[in-house]
Amino acid sequence: MSKTFVEVAESVGVDEKTIRNVFKDYVALKEREYQFETSKWLGIDEIHIIRRPRLVLTNIERRTIYDIKPNRNKETVIQRLSEISDRTYIEYVTMDMWKPYKDAVNPILPHAKVVVDKFHVVRMANQALDNVRKSLKVHMSQKERRTLMRERFILLKRKHDLNERESFLLDTWLGNLPALKEAYELKEEFYWIWDTPDPDEGHLRYSQWRHRCMSSNSKDAYKDLVRAVDNWHVEIFNYFDKRLTNAYTESINSIIRQVERMGRGYSFDALRAKILFNEKLHKKRKPRFNSSAFNKAMLYDTFNWYEVNDHDITDNFGVDFSTLIKNLEKGDL
Repeated sequence: MSKTFVEVAESVGVDEKTIRNVFKDYVALKEREYQFETSKWLGIDEIHIIRRPRLVLTNIERRTIYDIKPNRNKETVIQRLSEISDRTYIEYVTMDMWKPYKDAVNPILPHAKVVVDKFHVVRMANQALDNVRKSLKVHMSQKERRTLMRERFILLKRKHDLNERESFLLDTWLGNLPALKEAYELKEEFYWIWDTPDPDEGHLRYSQWRHRCMSSNSKDAYKDLVRAVDNWHVEIFNYFDKRLTNAYTESINSIIRQVERMGRGYSFDALRAKILFNEKLHKKRKPRFNSSAFNKAMLYDTFNWYEVNDHDITDNFGVDFSTLIKNLEKGDL
């Protein structure tokens, strides 16, 4: 788990192919050994590693990685979800607006609510604003174009997060560019929808925003966002139930990319095993009490405290995000 196949082959004096075969058997053993606890809040996302998009499943409640699969195809998602024996325990599934995910989840988890990740939605508002900025550059001087390109991150930040200098630049731009001002205000108002904890208020804010957007000069820039919300309305506004997002899953993806960079030349199976089956990274919870052993002991009047406290029974929630980060920082992975 900590060395390359070549290093192991050289150290023990056997062919590298033998090491790969042993590793393959070892991974198959670990697949059977580690049955991670099912999450009430399951995250579905993808990550591009080793030149392909891969499926990542996370336990949002426990902040752990549940599984990584070689592709994100609908059939792969269906197969993996079908393998979860207690899948009725899953209450919410967060995802981005990729239809094959929803088409896979709905028949296998008909009881679970699909939640579209809020950050995928608001990101589209940022993209719409940035498209307006780009379209305005053709009418600017060379100096103005350079400034607006270099400082574009100011437009994408929330207004209340700007410092004094950034606020001054923003006010200057918006004062001189009415079209940019209108697009910027639409972006800020769209973010404002998600600031309320009240779902009814959220729906009302969106309705008002949509009306203003469709009657504005920026409607073409925001048309993709409006279409997306119209098509995924229920799933997007399910966010207000628990305010669940895939932000954690997105963070996991950046960490996995770090692991990939550290292990150039790994196959997908090797990289997956290195992350999933590293015992040091697992988040576990040991029950204080084995109720089944206690009930059995009382039934047969053979109470034994050592047997009741069964230290072999442990809940394993998968790879802990914070532990993974610490090991990466120390170079222990």
